[in-house]
Amino acid sequence: MNQILWSVWLSARRFLEKEAGHTMVEYLFMLSLIIVAAILGVRVVGETALDLFTTTRNALP
Repeated sequence: MNQILWSVWLSARRFLEKEAGHTMVEYLFMLSLIIVAAILGVRVVGETALDLFTTTRNALP
């Protein structure tokens, strides 16, 4: 298992040392922003749906 992790680490390090590594970092940064936005969006939709269901449940006799 350690051999696999070491191999991945070396491959990533070599890739980052190349010019293309800068592009990868930019893509990872953009991906992280998209993930954060998606998580926040799902959270807002979830809270809104919960409020809607709670209001509906409380309105029932």
